[in-house]
Amino acid sequence: MNRKSINLTQKQIENRALIVTTVVNAIITGAGIWMYFLTDLQMMFLDGFFSLIGLLSALAAVLISKVSKRSTKHYPHGLYFLEPLYAVFKSVLLIIMMVYAVVSSAQIAFNYFIHGEGQIMETAPLPLYGAVMAVLCLGLAFFNRSQYKKTNSTSTMLRAEAQTNLIDGLQSAAIGVAVLILQFIPLESTLGFLHYTGDFFVVTVLCIWSIKEPFVILFSAFRELTGGVTKEKAVCDAVVNATELGEDCFTVYKIGMKIKVCIPVNEKTESHIREKEKMLGTLRQNYESAEIEFVIR
Repeated sequence: MNRKSINLTQKQIENRALIVTTVVNAIITGAGIWMYFLTDLQMMFLDGFFSLIGLLSALAAVLISKVSKRSTKHYPHGLYFLEPLYAVFKSVLLIIMMVYAVVSSAQIAFNYFIHGEGQIMETAPLPLYGAVMAVLCLGLAFFNRSQYKKTNSTSTMLRAEAQTNLIDGLQSAAIGVAVLILQFIPLESTLGFLHYTGDFFVVTVLCIWSIKEPFVILFSAFRELTGGVTKEKAVCDAVVNATELGEDCFTVYKIGMKIKVCIPVNEKTESHIREKEKMLGTLRQNYESAEIEFVIR
């Protein structure tokens, strides 16, 4: 990334990407919820309301992206903690929604297998819907991933959005494929029960497959919130390049897009104190919201 694009800035790259995400998510959400009310299927609840969470969180992310860099009386170093806090809440909400979708669809399957009660699923429009939504979601995931890389992989919010878009897209694709296969299964065949309970199996498989990602983002964001040390290779390599110190000579903390490098003062680092501004300038070529502090231990 050249210096000019850095100055446009990493925050602007993040903010513009989130605005695009919000607009596309609005389209995806409207289509998903409409399809849920048409079919009354839990897999469409999972897909549609997954998109709704994406839309609402994208709106929140746009606001957070605008204010997180601001300093206040109580937070003189900025409100960067809002970025991982956003990721934590979003991940928890996604996990709760997945559990709810599995439980709801399981109840329908239970009523069919135990009481013989159930309705044939209305699936006619779903293959086309799945294909269109998969293209939109996966395209948005690719876009957010590329924008995340343009911020030198510092934007916690873009990372969370890209993961959400990916899960949403693969869910839509899986729904389309599953329903398409179901149309070739005769109602009177051995697998005919899938016309009544397929919703439960699709939802369960989707949740088992995708549950890992919200937890990965949750743990990563929680580590940032609680002041954990980052070991991300790209960040550490940039610090090594800027300071010309070994990785054992500094500690890096990352909170959202904020990078803080703590260098203990000892015989190896005393000469670097005079070079602080030079090192900081080099580091900010990659991470605009970076700080270097020399600490006594």
